[in-house]
Amino acid sequence: MNAFGHLLAWHPKRYASAIVTVLSRFLGLLLLFLALGASRGAERLLRSAWHHPRHEKYAGRLQSHFFKLLTHLQRRQTDPLTGIGTHSLANHEIHKLIAADQTFLIIRLGIDNINHINKTLGEDIGDQLLVALTRRLVRLHYHHGRLYRLGGNEFLLLVAPPFVDNTLLERLKEQLSQPLKLSGTSLIPTISMAVLQSPEDGKDAQQLLHRSSIALIQARHSREGFHAYQSGLDHRHAREKRLLSDLVNAVQDQQLRVVYQPKIRLDDGAVTGFEALLQWQHPSLGLLYPDEFLPLAVHSGHMALVGQWLIGQVMDHMAAWQASGHAMQIAINLSAIDLDDPQLARRLLAGLHHRHIAPTQLMLEITEQTMMLDPASVAVLLEELRKEGVTVAIDDFGTGYSSLTQLRRLPLDVLKIDKSFVMNLTKQREDATIVHSSIALAHDFGLEVVAEGVETPQQLALLTKAGCDQAQGYLIARPMDEDRVLDWLMEYRISTPLNFMPS
Repeated sequence: MNAFGHLLAWHPKRYASAIVTVLSRFLGLLLLFLALGASRGAERLLRSAWHHPRHEKYAGRLQSHFFKLLTHLQRRQTDPLTGIGTHSLANHEIHKLIAADQTFLIIRLGIDNINHINKTLGEDIGDQLLVALTRRLVRLHYHHGRLYRLGGNEFLLLVAPPFVDNTLLERLKEQLSQPLKLSGTSLIPTISMAVLQSPEDGKDAQQLLHRSSIALIQARHSREGFHAYQSGLDHRHAREKRLLSDLVNAVQDQQLRVVYQPKIRLDDGAVTGFEALLQWQHPSLGLLYPDEFLPLAVHSGHMALVGQWLIGQVMDHMAAWQASGHAMQIAINLSAIDLDDPQLARRLLAGLHHRHIAPTQLMLEITEQTMMLDPASVAVLLEELRKEGVTVAIDDFGTGYSSLTQLRRLPLDVLKIDKSFVMNLTKQREDATIVHSSIALAHDFGLEVVAEGVETPQQLALLTKAGCDQAQGYLIARPMDEDRVLDWLMEYRISTPLNFMPS
């Protein structure tokens, strides 16, 4: 029975004075809480309550209940680590702004590398980082104290008119991304940012907070680390949630499949190998491509399961082709989750050895962004595999933030030019310049160059003229199922002239 239940059970005449005592003490506690012990009125009320020792037992019981309630409310409103408001207080303030018919911005921030910092440097350093970032946010004037920590690595700012200029978000991200010195360690926070506006993007506090969360997820997936909420994003998010819930079943029920796209050498047209690509034949949504579901798998923790399945399938196919007399190099794409696995090298080499496949038949493709997350650790892993004969390629080159000068320090054999540059090769002079320069510099560093997304003879001819070594794309062949690979090889070799030359 709670404190109010005890009150109702007492005889009204016998305990009338006790009720007065309880109420007096509660008022005194409330004043003390609000004034932090400085109110003389609260002190008098508390002292008067002690003049009724007969009812001390009951008054103390109710006092304890109220004190716990007030402490709980305080904890709900204030984040114990940073001292700023919590999700509950943010929700309350948004309600107030909406009720006042106020236009305002919601800026939601995520610290993307906090988990990595906690893992490598310890949670104490991670907490120091959050506190230091809070101090930076507190010093900003435009949120007028409407600053909240939503838990974990996320913060929320509410900005009411007059809004600052359009460079607010750019300057905010730049300010927060400046290096921080914590316990002798210099750290650079990786920030993602989402923004939406009320009432345009919602007129309900819960809806606005939900949509800000969706927009932040999109920001984390984007190259720029920024996303402004757009109408229809809720539907897209609902689809993504469904894909996540169905992904485990997709592996177990054999809904995933590996397809292969060939690469050819441009000087003679010979097939140099295939790239393994993942597709998902969803039972109700149809054929899904990796660009849609693999980023979800990475961010949700499903990628380890998918990656292990993919590697096993590809090696089984390689063994079958080798048994039929067609040993060839196959490229597998690795994710950040794969590279974070300390047993990756052992698993890959053991899988090849078990199937009697030479390590030289395996190529690993790693994106530029993934490599630059932890270049030192990635370099050690890749160098171990290269010593055994595995080929290493940098994929999607040109879409990240690192330079070829930085990449030369990594153990690489092949550079793959992203298809976004190849597609506009014949239309945009700037893309042609980037492609030419990348090929020349890659050759200077001793790397072979593969161009992705080749769809026209004109693109192929320009790449050949620029000195590109290999190409893949729809002009050569679309991705094909495993049981189609050997037939395609035979058909291609018959149809390709000995004096192959792109025109």
